[in-house]
Amino acid sequence: MRGRVIRISGLKCLVEIDESNWLCEIRGRLKSGHRKANSPVIVGDWVDIVPTADQAGVIEAVHPRTSKFSRGASGARPFEQILSVNMDQLVVVVSAREPSPRIGFIDRAILMAVKGNLQPIICINKIDLISIDEASLLMAPYVALGYPVFLTDALGGEGMHDFKSALLGRTSIIVGQSGVGKSSLLNFIEPGLGLKTREIMTRHDRGRHTTTAVHLFKLKQGGYIADTPGIKELRLWGIKAAELDAYYPEFEPMLSQCKFADCSHLHEPHCGVREAVEGQQIAQARYDGYRRIFEGLKEDE
Repeated sequence: MRGRVIRISGLKCLVEIDESNWLCEIRGRLKSGHRKANSPVIVGDWVDIVPTADQAGVIEAVHPRTSKFSRGASGARPFEQILSVNMDQLVVVVSAREPSPRIGFIDRAILMAVKGNLQPIICINKIDLISIDEASLLMAPYVALGYPVFLTDALGGEGMHDFKSALLGRTSIIVGQSGVGKSSLLNFIEPGLGLKTREIMTRHDRGRHTTTAVHLFKLKQGGYIADTPGIKELRLWGIKAAELDAYYPEFEPMLSQCKFADCSHLHEPHCGVREAVEGQQIAQARYDGYRRIFEGLKEDE
């Protein structure tokens, strides 16, 4: 039988098959051997299962994946923590204020979306707390790059209908730091979604520690949303400092103007990228973010 993994709790997987949820275990051979990522089965995976009881079974095989969203797990021996697979788009949520918007978080999320073959979507929530000019300044660099940007007030409803339309009929993963209003956004899209989350956690997690659990919800109006716990730090995975500039589309026209082929765009003379920043062809905030990320990647190498 073929189904889709919608939640993982320990070694138990909740698999959606047709309109039913099956509680499944992972076949031992899938867990054996050396792994470079957190689990052989991820939320969003299409899997083959063999039934063992009423709405219960064993996952025998995992189908090839079309996309993934991952991050580097912290620790002395870092590894790739894959949060979801087979998604269409990544929705990165920041708040306009309370907490203050983290532009670096947006840029890191975009990098991992592009790396994982996902369409990035940016949602700036709580726009009722800032002026129109401040909102325009926040979104301008991303609008210029062609990324969909939504300004929302999840509690008041402003901008929410357009935001909801971008999710219906698609499979999305939504990420953001604590306090940005993710729960309010989800409850606007489908009232009661937060309650449904708590019910599933109580029924299937059975006391397990699930602060990093991801759940894939099927929306009544069509589509899926993978909800994630608040992410404090989005550590990059699989991107080297030397290739970072390839993930900044606004840099591409300027690369041929750099004197050195391996230009880092930080200190070399005759750098086309830095000249473009000085000429306001590249947003200063985006370049500052690039510099911080580049330096961080070099420290990790």
